[in-house]
Amino acid sequence: MEALQQGDMRLALLPAAMAVALSGGCSLHRASAEEGNTRGVTSPGALAAPPAPAASTAGVELPAPLRLLAPPAASVSDPLAASGASGASGAAGAAGAPVGPGEAGAAGQTGNPLSRMFDRETRPARQWAYISTAAGETCREALKATGAKFRVLPDVTKPNRNGCGVPHGVLLTRGPTGITYSPPIQVDCSFALRLPEVERILQEEAKEHLGAELSRVVTLGSYACRPVVGRLAGRSGGISEHSFGNAVDIARFEPKRGRSASVMRDYQSGEEPKTEPTRFLRDVVRRLRGEGAIRRVLGPDFDASHRDHLHLDQGTRWWQ
Repeated sequence: MEALQQGDMRLALLPAAMAVALSGGCSLHRASAEEGNTRGVTSPGALAAPPAPAASTAGVELPAPLRLLAPPAASVSDPLAASGASGASGAAGAAGAPVGPGEAGAAGQTGNPLSRMFDRETRPARQWAYISTAAGETCREALKATGAKFRVLPDVTKPNRNGCGVPHGVLLTRGPTGITYSPPIQVDCSFALRLPEVERILQEEAKEHLGAELSRVVTLGSYACRPVVGRLAGRSGGISEHSFGNAVDIARFEPKRGRSASVMRDYQSGEEPKTEPTRFLRDVVRRLRGEGAIRRVLGPDFDASHRDHLHLDQGTRWWQ
């Protein structure tokens, strides 16, 4: 009889307990929905702390299934609930995602790194912070020692209102191995210092597949203040590495003698190369990517916006 009375009491408490549970909601579900909505938004949303249980239920032991639904009471050991604060760190914690050191959100809080991928407010600033310190005071002296021909451009101490600028710019006309850049490329000195390794690979593959070293490369662009285009447009959260003089686009490679290699004409993805210019382009991309001469190489095999050129840049990974 006593067991039946306890069962009746639990059934009587069932509606109230469910109402409390539903009012608090499932924090795991809400965290997942909040993180899902970060795709394409300006800044990661905040996750509100679940409300404390109603006073009428305090001290009442709920049946086991309902204990899983009822929101926990605020305690000193739960600073998020105790303070009523909200932020990216709460979302990450509620979702069970580990929060590592240094993963700071836009407001300086420790946050979910997934949210930072889409943070369009802070990503350009992080890009600038990287490129503005990438070149040391002796960078241009080191570049001159490579044999490159260039003109020094005035230093830029802060980005313009669009977030763009070349901190330690040079206008480079000829590379370390004698390759002429046509038209000349306006890049940061830190990027130009990658050219000895880049050109070494270009010249080795040119001798192998084109019969002679390169004398000229035809460029489509270097510094340009603009957003990301193509496959990563709207996803990276930042602006193009061209906006910092940290990238160059190359359309054609011309040897001292023999046939040139045109990206538009000769680059063929997904099939066995049939011509030497195609082999040259495929091997250049493979080696540049594999040997770490430059951080990022995008071409026709990446998306249609790169169908006529190879994009080379030294930027950070787009989620950093």
